[in-house]
Amino acid sequence: MKFNKIFFSVIFLCMFSFGYSQKNTSIKSVVNAYLGLKDALVATSNEQAVLNATALVKALSAVNTADLNTATNKTWGKISNDLINAAKLIQASNDISAQRDQFVTLSTNMYLLVKEAKNEVPVYYQFCPMANKGKGANWLSLENKVKNPYYGSRMLSCGKVVETL
Repeated sequence: MKFNKIFFSVIFLCMFSFGYSQKNTSIKSVVNAYLGLKDALVATSNEQAVLNATALVKALSAVNTADLNTATNKTWGKISNDLINAAKLIQASNDISAQRDQFVTLSTNMYLLVKEAKNEVPVYYQFCPMANKGKGANWLSLENKVKNPYYGSRMLSCGKVVETL
């Protein structure tokens, strides 16, 4: 049942045209892969998280900086290694807690990228104060309804929207 929900979520994300300006189209696959990973963590599926992290590593490695506007290219240069490293660590782990720990770093850097890329659809930057060992952690979502990737069904709605990008 969990797999079906995740599978259809990923299909929906692939079908959903995540809007970016013409110059930032290479970011679309990165965002879609990130959102698939977020959904796998919401579902507490470490296996699906590995698959989505693999897709994310592939998408990150395929970003064509020539397609990025100057500001996005500058941001990409600062965060791309951290994004790739966090995605690879999630990909290499079968432990959902370790995957969620790396998702903190991944989400922090994805926020910087998505904010700079000037998306054309609302993206919600959400926050859970209990995640990250009580330090709090953020993530991105296409829905304003909170679905917490750090706690899954244990505390699915823990958190709030802190910014709309």
